[in-house]
Amino acid sequence: MSVETPTYERQGFYSLKQLDDVATLKLGNNFLSNTIDLDIKNSLFDVIDHISDNNEIKVLVIMNCIEQIGCESYIDFCRQVLDTEFDRKSIQRMCNVFDQLILKIVGLNKPIIYADCGEVISLFLSMGLACDYRIVATHTIFQKPYLELETLPKGGSAFFLSKMLGYNKAKQLLMSEKKFNALEALEMGIVDQVVPYIQLEEEAHKIARDFSKRSLRSLEGIKRLINYTMKYIQDYLEFESFELLKTIGA
Repeated sequence: MSVETPTYERQGFYSLKQLDDVATLKLGNNFLSNTIDLDIKNSLFDVIDHISDNNEIKVLVIMNCIEQIGCESYIDFCRQVLDTEFDRKSIQRMCNVFDQLILKIVGLNKPIIYADCGEVISLFLSMGLACDYRIVATHTIFQKPYLELETLPKGGSAFFLSKMLGYNKAKQLLMSEKKFNALEALEMGIVDQVVPYIQLEEEAHKIARDFSKRSLRSLEGIKRLINYTMKYIQDYLEFESFELLKTIGA
């Protein structure tokens, strides 16, 4: 018999639910705007630490499909921030939040399944790349709003893609204005599985349950071995934020 735990939620930011040994973290539609709120941001990191410390949780599923922000909305959000007398420290704080989130994901001692759909901006692609398995819906389109904004991709995408695709292919992909779809991402090896949208959440949890049946000790050890090659990710993210802030004159 399946046992479901109470839901932990910050309205519009995230919700966390545990079913048996699988936890599901769903990102809300106000995820980006809430990253500058110190209390809310810290609550998300506390949740990830809770998942790490909870021996009853073997696998984490991160879903980014609820009223997701698309490319145009993201560009409008960024322009609103840049065109107003917005506190530059708040922009830097947002960068720091994304850096910490990526480091939390990379360092989590349990397998992470990432599920996404629709219009996926580069920031959420980076989040997916930091996870262990990526599944997207067939209608997914990966977008590059940083080119229109004349800024840089945030979240470590250049770091992860250069390791996954090689230097030249990563550079071509990031510098091109061309969007790419789910099947193209699958062919490149950026995602592991593509399914119809109606099956996305069910399939993500099926994969999570498959992972949960394997030796957690072995999976943790394999992650530590693989993450050894990512020992410079923190330095990279700091450099990435520094370069991004330079592009907006902060």
